[in-house]
Formats: sequence, structure tokens, C-alpha cells
Amino acid sequence: MKSLNIGGCGAWLKQCALTAATAFALVGPAALAQSGAEAAAPAGAAAATTLDAVVVQGQRDTDAYVARQGTAGSKTDTPLIETPQSVSVITREQLDVQNVQSLSQALQYTAGVSVNGTGTDTRYDWPLIRGFSANTYGLYLDGLRWMPNQLSGRFDTYGLERIEILKGPASVLYGQGTPGGLIDMVSKLPTTESLHEVQADYGSYDRRQLKADLGGPIDGGGSHWLYRLTALGHDNNSQIDFVQDKRLFLAPAITWRPDASTKLTLLGNFQRDILGSYYPFLPAVGTVLPNPNGKVATSFFSGDTDFNAYSRVQYAMGYLLEKRIGEIWTLRQNFRYERFRVDNWQQEYGASLDADQRTLERIPFISTGDSRGYALDNQAQAHWTLGRFEQTVLGGVDYGWQKLVSGQVSNYATRVPIDLFDPVYGQPVPPLTPTTNQNQNADQVGVYLQDQVKFDRKWVLLLGGRQDWASATVNNWLTGRTTQQDDHKFSGRVGAVYLSDLGLAPYLSYSESFLPTAGTDFSGAQLKPTTGKQVEGGIKYQPKGRNSYITVAAYDIRQRNMQEADPDHPGFAIQTGEIRSRGIEVEGVANLAKGLNVRASYTADPVHTTDSVNAASLGARPTVTPEHAASLWADYELPRDFLGGLGFGAGVRYVGNTYGGTYAPNPQQPQQTAPFNAPGFTLVDAALHYDWRQLRFGLNALNLLDRTYVAGCYSATGCSYGDRRNVIGSVRYSW
Repeated sequence: MKSLNIGGCGAWLKQCALTAATAFALVGPAALAQSGAEAAAPAGAAAATTLDAVVVQGQRDTDAYVARQGTAGSKTDTPLIETPQSVSVITREQLDVQNVQSLSQALQYTAGVSVNGTGTDTRYDWPLIRGFSANTYGLYLDGLRWMPNQLSGRFDTYGLERIEILKGPASVLYGQGTPGGLIDMVSKLPTTESLHEVQADYGSYDRRQLKADLGGPIDGGGSHWLYRLTALGHDNNSQIDFVQDKRLFLAPAITWRPDASTKLTLLGNFQRDILGSYYPFLPAVGTVLPNPNGKVATSFFSGDTDFNAYSRVQYAMGYLLEKRIGEIWTLRQNFRYERFRVDNWQQEYGASLDADQRTLERIPFISTGDSRGYALDNQAQAHWTLGRFEQTVLGGVDYGWQKLVSGQVSNYATRVPIDLFDPVYGQPVPPLTPTTNQNQNADQVGVYLQDQVKFDRKWVLLLGGRQDWASATVNNWLTGRTTQQDDHKFSGRVGAVYLSDLGLAPYLSYSESFLPTAGTDFSGAQLKPTTGKQVEGGIKYQPKGRNSYITVAAYDIRQRNMQEADPDHPGFAIQTGEIRSRGIEVEGVANLAKGLNVRASYTADPVHTTDSVNAASLGARPTVTPEHAASLWADYELPRDFLGGLGFGAGVRYVGNTYGGTYAPNPQQPQQTAPFNAPGFTLVDAALHYDWRQLRFGLNALNLLDRTYVAGCYSATGCSYGDRRNVIGSVRYSW
């Protein structure tokens, strides 16, 4: 690449982009606020300014379960029906009615998303979108990437205003990621109206929980200063014996509006989790397959009471800055610094099942980690109308940096046995050997440009392109070896929507993704990034005069350059694999009548390996990925003149069978294997709530019929039971 001179910046394009990001950061909130104040007040005028009412960033156009606007699909406040890609939004009202306790619970009625593949694991959520993992590179908070590594935490959903799910490749706006899509968790932000609520929950497994959500103006009329404080604490046991789940969560935020065109929100969060670490995976024989010794109990603890432990601290601080300049330009800068620290992670995980089919051989390990990083996204948006054309142009430069220090000790040669059906705990752990001691520094800088054009208020065309540079350095302190990897990739997207007078909006789009792959092949060449390409078409329907929104989408995703074992050079990798996800999604959200809210979905997603040097892999499905899933949730509140305040809801979720890998049908001949599936299951949920004066009484039940099921299997020793019946009662007071 030749040196370019852009705006007097004679350097490499990456360095120029990074310099622009740094310069923008140095300008900072103070300078923009000052410029806004200067623009708002003419020379000699008094400093005090009367402000118009402004909607606080983060509050969207929603009515009950139905959202009309979203930002995840375009980084601009665009109607969902005008976005040529499938986007689902889960509103705060739905989260409250269902009394959601985790991201997995929030997503389980969403088309194209599968959750709980690891069952009762309380450390992570592990969501899949269109068959691809969204846990590591697909989680975002307020439009900025949530820490992408094995220390990625679990953000408490009580601190969220809504959740947006963008389905399909999104690298054109967000950089490296998987082709399934992303999940943007939107924080609760300060409100212009006073908000005060406290809630107490008590439920299954001795769940004791307190919540508080406070917000509103700080100054007299709320003209300049607003605040929000969200807090939660809970202490409870779990479905698994000897496993506790404790959490403290705090999320303060404050908004400053010095004038009508400038808005700065400072926000942060702190979360402390203390969990009884356990490996949620059990053998397929005894869970989904017959075992002559019987069924493994759903409460079975595969670790050791004297060894297992897990504690995690995560916190973040940042700001959201927006500055309007005239009627056309809007500048935004979003920044967040975050840190995740796992102080004590000790567990024993099942590695193999003995021939007696009751003795599980476990491997003990101890792990620690400290991850910190920051993300910065600078945006300049121009919006104008010229004749029959309405145009929104968005340009941006974003930068992300992350440092991960991790260590792990384990002894893979020594196993600690435990009886699946008559466990004895307190067994000694053999001496452990250091296996990992390293730090990793990774950064990414991206430059993107997007144009949304609307013609005659009927046609919407979206064009976008982005150039990314990503680098990673790993220092292995055990071997003394340092590895460096650099990647660069261009990503594009194009889409079109037609807005009919009937509320129907057919659309078609093409989008791309990329994700760097660490390592080298036999020749020493650096592995290429995996790439994803999607073609999606469908129809969105939003009838005028009705509060409903329906989407039907068909898509074809292909992820290439998948890493595989080199058959000619054992111990090395080649990139010949391809995975294809070709499916259909149907999702509807509606307020069918006064007080009646409904959410329904259906997904058909046959994901298969379409290219591989391993003949046995061709046509194989990825594990824990259902081909079919469907759900229906309805909530109804009776009219005020007839048992006013009483409401009830019910839902049903169906998840089809999933591929689990291979197992040995004859334990005496472990070399002979056969494929197996985890069977599908249907679950029923319910809710009951009653409003009386300033109180709301609630009762929520997940898996109401107490169905015993396996959520999924990753391997012959990687099956996880799903949650049994879980009931939570709540009392909320608002003023």
C-alpha cells in the first residue's frame, strides 16, 4: 500500500485512521460541550439558556412489546421496517413481565436465536444466532463490543432498557465478528421524568433478590442534569448440588445537557459474581442415551466440594456524547473502558467415561485471568432532503484495544474419578502443572462509510463499506515465544427496501463478515481470516393504524476459510472448511387488543458443513444447533373496570433435536463410534401479575411442567441438563 495524504495526514491509512480517532478523543466531551455552549449563546448574552424537551439517548419509540426504531442495524435511529436486514428488539416491558433473570432467558422467544446450549451454567450465556456463536465476538453494550475473550462476563439484564439482535454479518459497521449476527444490550439511561421503583424477589432454590431503579431530573426543571441508578443483589442456591449464585450489580449514569444541541451521558457498571464453579457437561450415556446404571440426576455436581470455586469482578466506565450542528450534522463519540478479573477459577471437568459406564474421569484445573480494554467509536452523520430524495450519510472511525493476562495449571495425565450415581466428594487433587502463562494484546481500527437513501418515500437503498486492520501479539512466558499476527479486510453491505402503502416492505440485502484466525500452516504462512457472506430476502409488515410488526426472512450464509486438521501434516492446520446456514425465520410481535401482547416465532435453520478435507465431516451439523424451533408468548391484562390490574401470561417453547457428536456404543470397543442426537423438547412458561395502587405483585414460572430435558451436547462427555421448574414471586413498589 502506498502512503496516502488525507487531509494533510501523510502516513499509512491505518495510522491515519488511528490518528483521527486519537485526535477526536483528545477533543473530548469538554471541547464539544464548550463549542455547543458558544454556538447557543450569542456574544454578550447571558449564560443561562432555556432548553426544549429532548428525549434522552437510549429511549426508543416502543409500545409494549412492539419496537419501531432501532440502532443496531445501521448505527442511526432508523425504523426497523426500513432496515434491509432482520432485526429483533426485546423491550423493557417484555423483560419485566417475564421477570427475566439472564440474557439467555431474554432471548428464548426470539427467532433465529438458540440459547442454553450449556444448560444450567450461570457463568456465561453462549447464544447462537443462525447457527453461529455470538458469545465471544457477538455481544455488544451500547453499540460497543463487550469484552471478546474467555473472560467475557454476564451483564445483568435488570440494567438494560432493551436488547437488539441484528441477524447476519455485521462487519461493515462493527468490524471482526461471526456471520450469524450480534446482540446489542442497551443500558438504562437517565430519564426526563422521575422514576423510582424497588422490588423484592423470592423463589426456587432459595432465591433472594433485591432490585432498585431510580432516575429523573437533578436540577429544578430537568433542563440540564438527569440521573439514573440501577442496583441489584441476589444470593441463592441452584439446581446443581453445592453450587451457589451470588451477585452484586450497580449501574450509575448521569446526563448533562448544557444546551439543546449537546448531550453528554457518563455511565458505568460494576458487577461481582461468586459462583460455585462447576462443569455443566455430563456423559451422553446416562443423559440422552441409555445407561445400565440408570439416569444421571439433574442435580449431580461433577466437581468437588473442597476444590471448586469461581469468583469474577467486572466493571466499566465510559460516556455517550452527541452534538448536533445545524439541521444537517450530528457528531457522536462513544467510549468505554472495561475490566474483567477472574480471581479464582477452580474446577474438575469430566474428560471420559470408564467402561463400567458409571465412573467419570475428571481433569482438575486452576485458572486466573485479568482482561482490560477500551473501545472508541467516532461518528459523523449528515441528514438532508433534496427534492424527492432523503439521505442519511454516516461516516466513522472506531478503535478497540484489549489486553488479556491468563494463567492455567492442570495435569492432563492424572484423572480424578467420581461415581455418577454414588458420588464421594473431598477427594485429594494431585499436583498440577502450569500449562498456560501468557499475555495477549489485540487491537482493531476500522474506517466505515454508509449511505441510506430514500426515494419518493417508497424506496430505501443502503450502501456501506468498511476497511479494518487487526493485530494481535501473544507473549508466552512458559516458552519464551512471542507471536505476532496482522490482518486487514474490507467488508461491504448493500440492501434495498420497498415501502408499500399497505405496510408491506419486501427487502433484499447482501452483507459480509470476517474474523481473524490465529496460527500458521505447515509452510509457516499465517492463517487467513474466516469470512462470511449472506444473502437475505424477506418481507416486513407493519400495518398502519395497528400496533404490530411481522418479519419473514430467508437467508443463505456461508462461512469460509474454516480451520481443519491437515491430513498430510499432523499437528498443523489448513483452511478448507466451509459451513453453510440456509434458513427461514418468521417472527411477529403485536398488541392484538387493549392489554393483549403477543410474541411468536418460528425458525428453520439447517446448518451443515459443505466443504471439508475430512469426508466424515461433509454434511454434518454443528453441535447444539437445532434445525427447527418455535415459540409463542402471550400476556393479557384485564380491563380496569373488571378486576382491574390483574394480568396473566403463558408461553410455549419448542426446540428440535440437535446433533451431539459421536459415542462408543460398546464400551469395550471405544474405537468404534456412532453419531447421536440430543432429543428435542417443549417447555411451558407462565406469569401472573396484579397491580394495586403503587404495588405490583408477580409470579413467574419457567418450565412450569417441570420437564426433564438435555439442553444440548457438544460431545460424548459434553451434555448439559436444562433448567428444571423455576418459580419466582415478586413485589414491586413504584413512586
